[in-house]
Amino acid sequence: MWTIGRIAKHFGEGKFKIDIFSLHFKEKEVEKLYNALELRKALPVIRLSLTGAVLIYAVFGILDIYAIPEILYDAWIIRFLIICPIFTLAAISTFWETTKPYAQPISAICVLASGSGVIAMIALANPIGGAIYFAGLVPVFIYSCCVPPVRFLHATAVTIILIVLYFVVTTIVNPVPYLIWLENMFFLVCAAAMSIFASYIQELARRKDFINMRMLDEERVKSDVLAEKAQAANHSKSEFLAIMSHELRTPLNAIIGFSEILEKEMFGPLGKEQYKEYSKDINVSGQHLLSIINDILDLSKAEAGKLVLQEEQVSIVDIVNSTLRIIRDHAAERGVRLAFDVPVNEYILIGDPRLLAQVFLNLFSNAVKFTHKGGSVAISFKEKTNGNLCVMIKDTGIGIDAENIEKVFAPFVQIESSMARSYEGTGLGLPLSKNIMELHDGSIRLDSRLGEGTIAIVEFPKERIVNSHLEGENTHKLARG
Repeated sequence: MWTIGRIAKHFGEGKFKIDIFSLHFKEKEVEKLYNALELRKALPVIRLSLTGAVLIYAVFGILDIYAIPEILYDAWIIRFLIICPIFTLAAISTFWETTKPYAQPISAICVLASGSGVIAMIALANPIGGAIYFAGLVPVFIYSCCVPPVRFLHATAVTIILIVLYFVVTTIVNPVPYLIWLENMFFLVCAAAMSIFASYIQELARRKDFINMRMLDEERVKSDVLAEKAQAANHSKSEFLAIMSHELRTPLNAIIGFSEILEKEMFGPLGKEQYKEYSKDINVSGQHLLSIINDILDLSKAEAGKLVLQEEQVSIVDIVNSTLRIIRDHAAERGVRLAFDVPVNEYILIGDPRLLAQVFLNLFSNAVKFTHKGGSVAISFKEKTNGNLCVMIKDTGIGIDAENIEKVFAPFVQIESSMARSYEGTGLGLPLSKNIMELHDGSIRLDSRLGEGTIAIVEFPKERIVNSHLEGENTHKLARG
């Protein structure tokens, strides 16, 4: 529950400083904005409340017949000819542009009028009837403070005025027996206090909602600005990487070319065998560095939306086969067995052969790299019921925690700590492959458990597949490394 101390602490700082007694914002512009927004939300409720009040006030005329028959005529004049028309006019005024901004104080005046009408009946009735009709003020208090969204200060002022009027009438104008008066005043003061407190809490809650919405809007604006800055920074990064990749590839090609000349001794023997070995190492390292630079260039193009597909009809089975031949020697060196279950269908699809080969090369290399000696990597095809084609690469390697699967698709990420890596790599393969597959309207997903291996599923949409049911014999080839 809110206490005055907590309220002061909550609203005592920042641009939304608030007076905890009047519940007004100390900054005039903030108060003006709040009033405008509050009025817009309150108008439908105020109109409904005023219309309902006419009906309720009229229905209570039935009670006049039994409680105060001696002044029935006067009571009905007050009720039907004075108070009900006031409520009706007030409800109509909320539709006029001139009076619409004053809908809340007008509602408070209506409640004051209705309470004053009850007190007028008490003043005219005999002491017994007047003593009974005090109860009519209780729903007035509740209505004033809780039903229409009347401002806390307005509701409090109306309630206090009615209490004072009742006190004057029942002690001077039409005195009520003391014990009855004391009992009535006790109940009225308690009802008034609870109604005022309820009004305070309601307006406090409305102002708190306003503050939360303003702060949320400000945070949303800040988030949009930060997102734009991040997007601009990412774009700049991609452009920088693309430029640097181009600049690095030119001298690197020269290094690779000259190392090949030295390795092949095209202009005569080098003299010592070590020079030839060193030139081979230079060539291998250069080729490795060139592949990394190519990955960076392709990834930066993909992130910048500049990676364009060179599409043609390709056999996805042939691409998988040719890629397996590239990594076969590497798998043999690591003692990893490769198994390819060749499908019946050739599966001709529309795509970029170079980029698709890069996708499978990355996936096969990862599968071999993270599989221990004696393990296996199996490749198979599956045509789904919706017509999409899946290529599955299943390994018996180290696996990945479920919580880390999404991380491996972020650039330059490896799950292992950078201080204790057991596996070399830039972490560009999966992000680049994901981007390439998205350009082909497809996807890559991983199904993995730590220590149990990983299944990489490459899915092509049916719209890109030219043939799904070619005739042929179901042959199974097993490539061993």
